[in-house]
Formats: sequence, structure tokens, C-alpha cells
Amino acid sequence: MIEFCKRSKGKVSTILVYKMTRFSRTGGKAISIADELRNKYGIHIIAVTEPVDTSNSSGVLMQDIQLIFAKWDNVQRQQITQDGLKRKYSQGEWCIPAPIGYDSIKINGVKKIVLNDYGKKLRKAWEWKLQGYKNEDIIKMLEKIGIKTYKQRIYKIFKNPFYCGLIAHGILDGKVVEGKHEPMVSKEAFYKINDIRLSSTKYGVPHKRENEGVPLKVFLKCSDCNDPLTGYIVKKKNLYYYKCRKVGCKCNKSAKDMHKLFLDELSKYQVREDLTSAIVYKMVHAYDDANKDNNEKQERFEKRISEIDAGMLNLQEKYYVKEEMTREVFDRLMSKLIAEREEITKDLGKMGLTISNLEEKLKEVVAFCLKLPSIWASAGISIREKIQKLIFPSGLAYDKKIQAFRTTQVNFVIAEIALQSIDLGEVKKGLPPFLYGKSLLAEKEGFEPSVRLPVRMFSKHVLSATQASLRN
Repeated sequence: MIEFCKRSKGKVSTILVYKMTRFSRTGGKAISIADELRNKYGIHIIAVTEPVDTSNSSGVLMQDIQLIFAKWDNVQRQQITQDGLKRKYSQGEWCIPAPIGYDSIKINGVKKIVLNDYGKKLRKAWEWKLQGYKNEDIIKMLEKIGIKTYKQRIYKIFKNPFYCGLIAHGILDGKVVEGKHEPMVSKEAFYKINDIRLSSTKYGVPHKRENEGVPLKVFLKCSDCNDPLTGYIVKKKNLYYYKCRKVGCKCNKSAKDMHKLFLDELSKYQVREDLTSAIVYKMVHAYDDANKDNNEKQERFEKRISEIDAGMLNLQEKYYVKEEMTREVFDRLMSKLIAEREEITKDLGKMGLTISNLEEKLKEVVAFCLKLPSIWASAGISIREKIQKLIFPSGLAYDKKIQAFRTTQVNFVIAEIALQSIDLGEVKKGLPPFLYGKSLLAEKEGFEPSVRLPVRMFSKHVLSATQASLRN
């Protein structure tokens, strides 16, 4: 509207609002806008319920006071809303749409949060987690009983205290209170599951004690039956072995030979030192090229999130403070805003992470790749396991027939660095299949990238690889 008024200079003389609070609640910024409209464009702002004559200095002063009061009134309303919400949360009432697995209903006019049919089935996930099943297996078992979910969601469910009857919300300043809702799992089970989750490896198997002799156990899987390999020692010979857990599978190999194979696998990701500068140059420029179009879209997303947050606060004020709407209307509108916010947040997350000092971090990662096999060979089991998961996030499958590994997933940045260091004209035999002909940085004259990198993946793996190099 203001832009239209500015474009229509000489055609618009007045902006009518119900009250000055309906024009703006920004205080000083609103005063500046009113001054510009009045002095530069000859447009006066008139509130029909509290009119003042802004053609003289006294009227201008009065309007400025109204605008300042509008900001103060907004702050007061926010404080009242926050105090009301804090009081309700402190009493164990959940004030926003309930987490997945629950419904908000009214019984005799009283709001209650109860388990729905989805939640009653989801309860099985807690039982399976207590039995030691991995999240990946739990997801598959849930799907068989009609519950479709994914890894990130099940992870969030397991760490959310709401499901054991507790309320932990930022508005409570770190305080945890007993909720009035129906728990999905007992507190004892919740605490136990979270102890398992925090102490377990990414592959879902908790280590009771570390064994230096078999650092690849669980990380390696049998290619025939897809079961993780375990480790054992022949005490008479004092030799360690890896074997498949499945009864009848004859996958069995000495740890010494398996470690030699793994070092050979790691050596494929060593880089040529003379190409260090060229690799860093090429990858930095590829990242910059991919990130150009993101800034404008990111600003638009962030602006919309701010608008949604303001809308949610306004809804809470209307329902909890002014009581201007029913619970059903509040839940419907709030759910719509939350769903839109989650969708935008998801899109925003796909755009990438900001990396400060990208070139320096890439140099550290390349330096890490120069000595990758020797670092693993000389490190303790904790560092070895971290390197294994860093390079091969999904682990490796060991094929006993060909006595070699099958690689399904490799750290994006490590793979790309290794690819740039390989002279395809000289070395073709033994080149990892996932690398051959699949560079995400197609070669051109010089080192300018011709294909854009997936920024989020690039950022994530550069950061994780840098952390690994710094730890070492």
C-alpha cells in the first residue's frame, strides 16, 4: 500500500486506519514512515477512532505518541501472552498441537491429549528398542503393522520426553514438569532407551567394552546374508578373527588379513600431494558456483518463517488471552502454520550450510587424505571407528568369494578429492566403481567446475571430514 501511495504522488492524500496500532506497532520506524509520507508525498495518516490533525506540529507530536504507545502496547500483549503460556505449561498443559501419535480432544468441555490408534501401534517401537533392535529394523517392523516413518522421525520420538509424560519446553527456562497427558512409555523405559541411544554406535549396537583387536566388527557386514561381522579371539594362538553371526555361514577371516584388505581399500582414497592446490582450488570454485542462487531464496524463506512465527504468536494471544476463538479453530489454524513452517524449514535445510574459511578446511581435509591409511593403522580403536564411519557411512560388505569389499556409500567430499587425484589415463584397473566416470566436478580446461555440487551434502561432509582431520 505504501509503495502504491508513493507511486501515486499527488493522487493520494490520506491513509485511513481504524486505530494507529493497526497501521504499525514498530514505534520509531513507524514515525519515520509517517514523516516521509507527510513531508515528501503530502500523505497524512488518519486513525478514524482517535483522529488528530497532522497539519500542525501539535498533531504530529500526538500521532508520534500514539505510534510509540502502539509499540509499547504490542510488547505488553506479547508479555501477557508469554506469561499465560508459561503458566499453562507449568501446570502440565500442552498448548500447541500434540506430537505424532496423540490427538487433542475435549471431554465434558475439558481438553485432553490422548493416544490415538497410530500412537498405540507406535508404542511397539519402544518395546523393540528396549529389546536392542536398531532404528532401521524398527522402521521396517513398524511398516509391517501399518506405521510408515523414517530415521529422523523415530530418532526424535525416542529422545522426546513428552512420550514418557513429561513436558520440556523452552518457555519453562530449562524446567521439566509432569504433563497431564497420557504417556506412551514409562519413565524408566525412556531413561533406559536414551542411555542406550547415547552410548551406542551409529550402527545401533552398544559396545560393552572396546576391543583393540577387532575394530571392524559390526562395521563390516557379510555380503551374502547382510549380517554384521563379529570378532573373537583364539586364545591358544592369541589371534583375532572376524566371522558372520548367522549360523551356518562360513564367512570367517583372520583379523590380520582383514585389516590388510581394509588398508588397501583406504589407500584408494589417498591423494597425490602434487595435486593438493589444484584439488582445493577446483572444489572451492565448485562450491561457490553452487551457492550463488541460494541467497535470495534463503532470505525469502527466512522472511516467511518470521511471518509464520508472528502469526502463531497472534493466534496464541487470540485464544489464550482474548478468548476470541474456539479450541478447534485454534488447533486447525495452528496446525496449518506449523506444517507450513516445517515444510519451509525442510526446504531451507536442503539449501546448505555456511562454511567459514572453506579453503582452509578443504586444505585440512586433503592433508588428512594424504596419510589416511597410516592414521588408521597407528590410531587407537576410538579414532579407527570414527575414520571408518567418516569414509564409509553405511559400512562395508565383505565378499568371502572374491575376498574383497563392496562399497555402497562413500563420504562425498573424500570420494571427490580422491577422484581428482587419480590420473584416469594411467590408472583404470582397481578404480572404485562408484568413482569411475561419475565425477561431480566434470573436468574442463583448467580447473573451472562445469557441474554444480549438491551444496548441503558438500557442506555436511566437508565439516565432518574437517573435524576428523583436526581430531587427528
